[in-house]
Amino acid sequence: MESELGFALLGPVRAWRGGSELPLGTPQQRATLALLLLQDGTPTTMGEIADALWGETLPAQPSATIRTYFHRIRRLLATDERDRVITVDGGGYRIEVDRLAVDVGRFCEQVTRADIALEAGLQQDAVEHLRTALSLHQGTPLAGLPGAFVQVERARLSRLRWAALESMCRLEIDRGGHARIVDQLQAAVVCEPLREPLHELLILALYRCDRQAEAFLAYENARRVLREELGTDPGPRLRRLHHRMLSSDPGLRAPHQVLAPPARPAQLPTNLPVFVGRETALAAAGAALPTHRAAPEQTTVIVISGMAGVGKTAFALHWAHEITDRFPDGQLYVNLRGFDAEGVQVGPQETILGFLHALGVHPQRIPPTPDAQSALYRSLLLDRRCLIVLDNARDSAHVLPLLPGRSQSLVLITSRTTLDGLVATTAARTITLDLLDHHTARELLARRLGTERVDAEPDATNALINHCARLPLALSIVAARITAQPPTFPLAHAATQLFGTHHTLDAFAGTDSTPDIRAVLTSSYALLTPGAARLFRLLALHPGSETTATAAASAAAVPVHTAGTLLRELAHAHLVTETSPGRFGRHDLLRAYASERITETEPRAERDTAFHRLATHYLQTADRGARLVSAHQDEPPPLAPGRDVTPETLADAEQAIRWFDTERPTTLPLLERMAAHGLHSHAWRFAWALRNCHDRQGHWHELAAAHRIAARSAAEISDTTGLAYALRGLARADTRLGRYDAAQSRLDRALALFEGLGDVCAIAYTLRQYAWLSDRRDDPETALAHATRARHLFRTITCTPGEAAATNAMGWYLVLLGKSDNAVGLCRDALELLRSTGERFGQANAWESLGMAYHQLARFDEALASYRRAAEIYREFRAHDNEVETLIRLRGSHLALSQRVEADDVLRRVASIRQNLGLPSIGLP
Repeated sequence: MESELGFALLGPVRAWRGGSELPLGTPQQRATLALLLLQDGTPTTMGEIADALWGETLPAQPSATIRTYFHRIRRLLATDERDRVITVDGGGYRIEVDRLAVDVGRFCEQVTRADIALEAGLQQDAVEHLRTALSLHQGTPLAGLPGAFVQVERARLSRLRWAALESMCRLEIDRGGHARIVDQLQAAVVCEPLREPLHELLILALYRCDRQAEAFLAYENARRVLREELGTDPGPRLRRLHHRMLSSDPGLRAPHQVLAPPARPAQLPTNLPVFVGRETALAAAGAALPTHRAAPEQTTVIVISGMAGVGKTAFALHWAHEITDRFPDGQLYVNLRGFDAEGVQVGPQETILGFLHALGVHPQRIPPTPDAQSALYRSLLLDRRCLIVLDNARDSAHVLPLLPGRSQSLVLITSRTTLDGLVATTAARTITLDLLDHHTARELLARRLGTERVDAEPDATNALINHCARLPLALSIVAARITAQPPTFPLAHAATQLFGTHHTLDAFAGTDSTPDIRAVLTSSYALLTPGAARLFRLLALHPGSETTATAAASAAAVPVHTAGTLLRELAHAHLVTETSPGRFGRHDLLRAYASERITETEPRAERDTAFHRLATHYLQTADRGARLVSAHQDEPPPLAPGRDVTPETLADAEQAIRWFDTERPTTLPLLERMAAHGLHSHAWRFAWALRNCHDRQGHWHELAAAHRIAARSAAEISDTTGLAYALRGLARADTRLGRYDAAQSRLDRALALFEGLGDVCAIAYTLRQYAWLSDRRDDPETALAHATRARHLFRTITCTPGEAAATNAMGWYLVLLGKSDNAVGLCRDALELLRSTGERFGQANAWESLGMAYHQLARFDEALASYRRAAEIYREFRAHDNEVETLIRLRGSHLALSQRVEADDVLRRVASIRQNLGLPSIGLP
């Protein structure tokens, strides 16, 4: 019925059924139909319809006239008496048709699809969707219809059309398709001469087509039209484009596909120095290798399965190192922690993000949605020959999302289960590792302990092999214990000391769902002093793979030097490994064993108290670090210091930044565990303390994830302050990721909450963030208004860092508005205030603003000095994006002084930084 109907509003109002056009009658009747269609199924009252059709000049009986229109439209659209296309709903009229039966609905659908394609990095698809949307416009929307309502809707639909055209043209220009859209832009400018973005796009397209003279004429035409029609000059974007053309800015040239050298990751852990046996399994693995003669139909997958401790990881890494030359595009490795006793697995999406980084994708180029990230991961591996090792997978669902599509790569998976679902889906080759045979187990001990020592005591050697059940990990642990003793100690003494008279290891007889090396770990654990054993248990509360002596001291409520001594004892026992000076790690089997021991030994209350201390350690350290890297007072009230908690010693901003960098892999799992343990105040404060380092170093997806956890925690305990800060943190991430509407919505909610709390300082900082969002939306006038209001509030509460930042922001926006004379004084005032507070990052911002102002005023030597100071400070904070932007501006000032050699040196520095970040290089002109 209605699916046979079609309607056109993007031109003259028309309707069809089954391909035949319907006679819609008078303009007023057409306007009535258009009104209902534009409401998209929302009921419209008789009064609203009358007002839309006639305004204040109503006919004698408007209701009767409207009913007549409805009667005629029903007869036209309905197929029989039961067909009620127009119905009365709650006192209003509405039309029941599919939104895609109306060209406006199809237009919006195509624009939405373009947005989705763009978010996934599919620019060509986005362009095609926008072209389809624009093709639906057949002239002036609602052509020939009367009424104020029609005028408003006509203007709205026209704006949507021009916005879609601008988006399409901008994408085409970015993709190097400027020549294809020049004519379309010239026609558009004639139709809409007052839309500055159309002028800007036309000028840029002409310039990139090597039609520079026409580009300058197009700018003059835009300037003349705006002056004659509006009495104003072109806006800052057009003026900046004109200035860049005058200075022959190489950045205006058509983009070339100059890509950074592809990343060649080498993530395989070190090969074990002792590896014996497994000849049959190695031969089977070699037979399964892809030939690489032609692109295979699907990726080659090999699953290594077997009991815990049987040597799956050792086998996988040993073989992987042997075949690395077969995979010239690199090796990816992840420990998925599938059998972590605390359930802290490394999920597929977290793994994909890590692999994208390793494959050279800059954080800013990672799509925001998981599906788009997965698609990018598969696309990157399509033509590569990589070796991918997925260690410790829990089940098929854990690894299926990590498989490339059709690829010449090899995926090597280890698991305690057979992964039947994966094997059935991918036809993966399976290799099952069993216990070593007796001869191979003896060879392993001989290589670790020395052949002479093993040959001298065959009975003791056999006893050790039997006690270890020929399990490789158990044999290795026992050998390490023995080598720590004086070499004069007999092996028989070692066997007795480790195992006593007990000749069976019951723990090795368990199923695959239990850690089968428990007995071996127990023998090591039993040799620890009580303090070391307790610390080993408490380390199970830590969600990361590594910890420091200070964090361990907080968990155990002992002095740091005591924790260091206990950790060294654990390291000697091979229950932790000192991965770098002062940092200790442990693999997942040790973590699982520690979790079992703490569950059996420590009461729940003690476990909760210990984790509370550990969480407080991280919160206090992060809070201290946040205050070192920023003097701003944009901080919530701190929690009371934890009893028996020792935070890390951070002396300055450099140490704080290093701590944030080192602990970053732990922060999100720790946040999740804080929330799971009900430490919601800790969670939202910890997320807030991490915000600057996440933001400045470009880890915007992590910034968003942390503050999503923070928002949930604050809501859980009805903490208005926490929710407001979490929303503001999410708004920052949204702004960085280009989700401006979402950022605006979150800022609106945060501001309302802060206003309800009467927190003037937080309100002022929120206004400052509004200003930044307006700046990102190319609206410097609104940004200036927000910054001005923020400065006023900062002054009322004597918040000097905030006042300085707002003052500098005002100067920056004045520069963007072409008012650099006024900006210089503001920026200098801001710089003095920032120096008085020690706020280094803010000083960099102020120097950059001054550089912009001086350059605009043609005071190029002063601009050079300012830019250099800004870049130096940005480098201190590892804020590489800010540094690159400042260096590019520095180069512009060199060029303005005809200092070509210096400008080229700067460009080389920029290229080096961008290469390190995984961004395309910038070629010299």
